[in-house]
Amino acid sequence: MGLVIVIILLLAAMAGLLGTILKVALGVALGMFVGVAVIAWFATWRIRRAIRGPQWRRMKGSSVEVLDRRYR
Repeated sequence: MGLVIVIILLLAAMAGLLGTILKVALGVALGMFVGVAVIAWFATWRIRRAIRGPQWRRMKGSSVEVLDRRYR
C-alpha cells in the first residue's frame, strides 16, 4: 500500500500536480481542524451554560432584565 502511494506521488510530481495536491490536502486538513475547534468551543459553551444556567439580574431603576456577563 505504501509503495502505491509513493508511485502516485512520483507520477504527480512528474506531471506537475504535486503542488496542487498538497494545497488541497492542506486546505482539507485546515478546514477539518477549524471545524473541530468550533464544534468543541460550542459544545463547551452549551455544557457550561446547561450546568450553571442563565444568570439573570435586574438593573436598578429599570424593568428590563439583563443577562449577567461574568466572563468580562
